[in-house]
Amino acid sequence: MNLRLAGARFKNAPTAAALALAAAAMLVPANLLPVLTTETYGQSRSDTIFSGAVELWRQGLWPIALIVLTASMLIPVLKLVGLGLLLLGARRGASSDSRRLTRVYVALDFIGRWSMLDVFLAAFLAGLIRFGELSTVVPRSGIVAFASAVVLTVLATQAFDPRSLWRAAPSSSS
Repeated sequence: MNLRLAGARFKNAPTAAALALAAAAMLVPANLLPVLTTETYGQSRSDTIFSGAVELWRQGLWPIALIVLTASMLIPVLKLVGLGLLLLGARRGASSDSRRLTRVYVALDFIGRWSMLDVFLAAFLAGLIRFGELSTVVPRSGIVAFASAVVLTVLATQAFDPRSLWRAAPSSSS
């Protein structure tokens, strides 16, 4: 099969919309379920993204807490809002907003490259902090849901065809 043809079939608004909706659905368990469980000196603590950021803030690590909140909660939501704007713009067709929406697409595409940073950080911590009896970090189901949401938003961005922002609006036949 011609890879160029396969890519053209994949790049369409319904596919991008379905992937974006799936990503939005995965953000719910990603934010409600624990992402990590830490055990130190026999005491165990499971944290969601938000509770982990709050604990970092309480420990005086507010810059890291802000980074976690921004990268793990704010950016995924903004990516989905951006995808929604792109899909609405493509549905309307070429307009004066096409240039601005193309910039939104470029920004989403760029951010997608850095989206897995949180997942890699959790994996790094789980591998690094293994001091036998002293301390362990175990990834939990929330990190799987978060990684799924990240991958789905990247796929949704890739499935969107930015050329659709410049095409004439489809005529509605009544």
